[in-house]
Amino acid sequence: MNRFNIPLVAEGLTAYAIERQNGWERHQPEGAPPWQAQRRLWTDAILQGMARLEEQVPDPKLMEQFDRELEQAGGSAAAVPASLQLQRGTIQNLRNFVTALEDTGDDRRRQVNVVRELLEDMASHLPWASKDNRLDLARDEAERSLVRMTAQMPIRFTRIALGGDAGPHWASGFVSVSVTDAEAVKQSAVYQGAVRDHPEITNWATLCVVYVGRGLPSALGTVDASDFDLEIMNRTGNRFLDEYGVRWLSGPYQMTVAAAPAESLDGSALFQMGHTM
Repeated sequence: MNRFNIPLVAEGLTAYAIERQNGWERHQPEGAPPWQAQRRLWTDAILQGMARLEEQVPDPKLMEQFDRELEQAGGSAAAVPASLQLQRGTIQNLRNFVTALEDTGDDRRRQVNVVRELLEDMASHLPWASKDNRLDLARDEAERSLVRMTAQMPIRFTRIALGGDAGPHWASGFVSVSVTDAEAVKQSAVYQGAVRDHPEITNWATLCVVYVGRGLPSALGTVDASDFDLEIMNRTGNRFLDEYGVRWLSGPYQMTVAAAPAESLDGSALFQMGHTM
């Protein structure tokens, strides 16, 4: 029995893309691909991913139809918006897709992230965001899936808290590798960002704790957390430490780090991450 109604998903995502094409568009970040091109990429990746999970050959005619309908509907105010039933069916199939990806036991996070990004895009479009179509539930499920899967990766990482857990607390976040001394803290983006945000602080009370994923008993067999790992972890914040599979490795390492001029976050930075306030 097929887990996904792929033609229905193609119909729903085509209708959604037409609505966005002919309506109000999101702010376009500088240097990012146009949203219309991004939606096509998401749609193609999802349709192909569903087909392959069902051990089918992806049908190129679905994307040909997608392109044709968007071209025909360009600038037309007469385009029919997706019905609530079509919205619900599309989103339910996306939820099923996320569940199936996680159930493979493989690292399918990139595919789950495609669904998450598409759902985030839908949430910025009122005709889809304001209806009883379970969009919010689908978004939460995709994010939770990413968090669970990341906790099961054989990675090592450090939680840095500047200001200390007991307060005053200015910034905290996750960085790659084992950070156990002041010099390593200074090279981290969380420290550099905190110094920029709080130039009045001259000395930073700092707490570092090193962790691994997959419930491993040591750092053997682990790799440094990637930028993608850290992106997911830092979106989650300290709640990530409660995930099954996250295990303490060493620490806490307590120190006071004297403030230094903020270092630029370029490609040479050893620890890439976004700090959370």
